[in-house]
Amino acid sequence: MKKFLLLLAAVVFSFGLKAQCPLNQAVDFTATDCHGTEIHLFDILDSGQYVLLDFFYTTCGPCQQATPKIAESYYSFGCNQHDVFYMEVTPYDNNTACQNWVNNYGIEYPTIGTDGGGASICNTYQIPAFPTVILIKPDHSIVIKDLWPISNANSVISALTAQGVEQHECGGGEPSVEITLGDVTPTTVSATFTPNADCASYWFMIGIESEMQMWQQMMSATIEQLVQMWGIMASGTQSYTWTDQLPGTEYTIYVVPADADGNTYDVVTQTVTTPTQGGGGEALVELTVTLISDTSATINAVPNNETAEYHYGFITVDYYNEIGAEEAAQIIREDGYPEFEPSSFTWTNLEPQTYYYALGTAKNGNDEWGATTLVELYTSMTGVAEISNIYSVYPNPANDFIKISGEKINTVSVFNTLGQIVDNFVTNGTEFVLATSNYDNGIYFVKVNNGAAVRFVVAH
Repeated sequence: MKKFLLLLAAVVFSFGLKAQCPLNQAVDFTATDCHGTEIHLFDILDSGQYVLLDFFYTTCGPCQQATPKIAESYYSFGCNQHDVFYMEVTPYDNNTACQNWVNNYGIEYPTIGTDGGGASICNTYQIPAFPTVILIKPDHSIVIKDLWPISNANSVISALTAQGVEQHECGGGEPSVEITLGDVTPTTVSATFTPNADCASYWFMIGIESEMQMWQQMMSATIEQLVQMWGIMASGTQSYTWTDQLPGTEYTIYVVPADADGNTYDVVTQTVTTPTQGGGGEALVELTVTLISDTSATINAVPNNETAEYHYGFITVDYYNEIGAEEAAQIIREDGYPEFEPSSFTWTNLEPQTYYYALGTAKNGNDEWGATTLVELYTSMTGVAEISNIYSVYPNPANDFIKISGEKINTVSVFNTLGQIVDNFVTNGTEFVLATSNYDNGIYFVKVNNGAAVRFVVAH
């Protein structure tokens, strides 16, 4: 018979009344078992598992008799990996006592002692006697309030199967992870990883298959080894978003699952292709340049909606004039750093007191390059003020027009290289479009509000 905590309870029992958990609905708790693993009751129930909860203590005679039979039944229901999750709780024993108990009886399911919150759980469930074994359904209802007597393992098996819990073999399955794709944009890929019951942990990463094969050869490594070296380790269901991906590119998501002993299994893969971006019109990138010091400056780049890819950087005006506009644009296009979203970068190795062009070049969704944007910069914080950093002029070189934008614009004056006024305008706003279709090819200067001059090139 059971050992009761209170004399009154013992008297009641002597009259043949059963002690049981008085609750109809489970009360949530978070606890830590004697091995340091955190247990959250409602997480287990909400995942669809029943919970068998055995309230005991280590010096309880009836508990010592019942525990081996409960532990034997555990193996008939899949070792906590299928329909039911076993755990036991003691209100009197610390982790050391619980570990001795676990070793003595071969308990493989969580044991929660006083160090992990066992006393509080027993009080919450108002347990009057030990052992008291209850069964909680996934809907949080307590359907068995006291499983007793426990004559053998079949006593537990029969009681659980009567409640709809199916028997399963322990293990036998191979760890695997299901990959569910989320949002996929031209530059981002999102995915959710759901391990099966046999998977204790896993590693995941994303890559381009041809590049992964190259790294395999270079490092004499398998895909599994690369994913473990470079991937993210996780357990349980996880979601992740990769950024800075290439538009219109096929990627492979790689996952290496592992069991509880750390053994790895077959790689799980999922291919995904990022959509292309950009339209069929002219691709342009707007550049804004800020001088930081005599040797450093920042370019802020904003592509238009037609842009699928763009590149930008600095080139000295002298070198630009030496090699020509097309070759200069080609150098920037082959820099190996394609951009797809608005971005900025600071160069720190510029030559002081030197004229530079910030050059931007973009192509559309049809792989057609648009007009090159040029913004001139003079690397001197205290030198001549020929170039204004508060106004941008693009596209530069210009064909039919240039767009001037920046702070408030009241007057716009255009000069040729001889200092002669070509055009003069009075306006009001922060943007001004200057028609250049009637200008001869060559170099011009535009002054805004009769202040600093910005040089631009007309090339029809």
